[in-house]
Amino acid sequence: MPTAPSDQTTGSSDPEPAFSRAIAVEEPGLARDLLARVTGLSKNAVKDCMIKGGVWRRKNRRTTVRLRRATAAVIPGDRLEIHYDPRLLALVPPEPELVFRNERYSVWNKPAGTLAQGTLFADHCAMPRLVQTRLDLKNEPHPVHRLDREARGLMLLARDADAAARLGALFRNGLVEKEYMVVVAGRPSWTEMESDAPLDGRESKSMFRVLQTDRPSDTALVAARIATGRRHQIRRHLAGLGYPVLGDPRYGRRNTCAHGLQLLAQSLAFICPFTKAPMSWSLPPLVFPPSRRQAAMTSRKT
Repeated sequence: MPTAPSDQTTGSSDPEPAFSRAIAVEEPGLARDLLARVTGLSKNAVKDCMIKGGVWRRKNRRTTVRLRRATAAVIPGDRLEIHYDPRLLALVPPEPELVFRNERYSVWNKPAGTLAQGTLFADHCAMPRLVQTRLDLKNEPHPVHRLDREARGLMLLARDADAAARLGALFRNGLVEKEYMVVVAGRPSWTEMESDAPLDGRESKSMFRVLQTDRPSDTALVAARIATGRRHQIRRHLAGLGYPVLGDPRYGRRNTCAHGLQLLAQSLAFICPFTKAPMSWSLPPLVFPPSRRQAAMTSRKT
């Protein structure tokens, strides 16, 4: 997970509040200097915010884009936006692991705590920016699909818009095989189960298969596939069935886990739209969290 300095030190003041501000440029100058003067932030704080993706520029009424270079010149008619959140800017993201790369796309093992896409306030903890920096790419890659911030596992990013469109078509047409692994609280009485409970008023379908159960910790290892891609679909469907994902901070009860959300995007396969070759990747399977198992063993001995 991303880490940040603790604010629990005795005598420490409350953290600086987050804010957003739009600024119409009225005279030429440097973006950093103007933002520092208008917001009251130090030039170093503004520079850090710019590097991490919290400053945007609209030039001549064109598309608004992130402005990262502190010494960038601005002129009358430009419009700057700064979205400043010191807690978010203090986060240090974990490094993603490169699984596969070619000229059109790359596959990564996304760590828990990283975002599939950046926000207005920052993108330094988002996969596109992390991959762009890691591979020293001129342009930011395009995420082809989503993976929850708290989850980890395989994620596909396209090098350009054309590659993203062609790979995205595979997902939309159901031509991608994805399997997830989760550890759930409780031991299901069923071996296989489908959930078609609507989510956010839209048709949704998930398929689950129990791989293993652990009686001492009262948990189960479950494989999951989805036919639709709703927000938090696997987590919401499993919680609705009464078996929430272990470590899920949003859905379920009595499913805390010191190791975080136990959801892994474990395998990914499709026919490459560029070479027509079958492509597949997989990560080591998820296992029961040690602390949960050890806690159960300890409780039996006492």
